[in-house]
Amino acid sequence: MTVLTPGCDPDMSVSGAPFGAAPGPRLRSGAVLLALTALCAYLVMGDAAPGVVAVPAAVVGLCSASALVMRGVRLTQHRGTAAAAAVARAAHRGSPVPAAP
Repeated sequence: MTVLTPGCDPDMSVSGAPFGAAPGPRLRSGAVLLALTALCAYLVMGDAAPGVVAVPAAVVGLCSASALVMRGVRLTQHRGTAAAAAVARAAHRGSPVPAAP
């Protein structure tokens, strides 16, 4: 496929799933990112890892933590947009139907 479709998922966390599918793969990849962040934090803070391991672990930990933050921001924006749309729909449905002149 050479053209990105509107419903595509560039990070491939839901490849093959239809738009609006169950949140299983996204939850799983989020859990993997969280575990990776925790492991990197342990390697950086612990005394078991030498400096040669701690520096790349810190870089990987920062990257995975930023990915988790971006996912949280995107989820918050999506929930806010969905709530605003529901309020707008309710206000529209509650308005009277205009009469024909």
